[in-house]
Amino acid sequence: AHFMADVLMEVGRARAAWPQPNKTLAALGEEHGEVNKALLDMDVGKATADDVYKEAVQTAAMAARVAIEGDPQFPLYKGR
Repeated sequence: AHFMADVLMEVGRARAAWPQPNKTLAALGEEHGEVNKALLDMDVGKATADDVYKEAVQTAAMAARVAIEGDPQFPLYKGR
């Protein structure tokens, strides 16, 4: 798999589903928690490596959105 290509596709999907204004920082925190949970679940046989990868892609996509778009809750940073 091509991680960065998957991240770019996820950024596009997420932008379409949740356009700005969107609480991107809160969503990043949520995704971070989900990748943690997937890793912990994998350790006890309740998730797969594919689950971890999917959550990592979603986390990276939200980090990209914070960097590119900013978060309207924090108006001093407009993104780049």
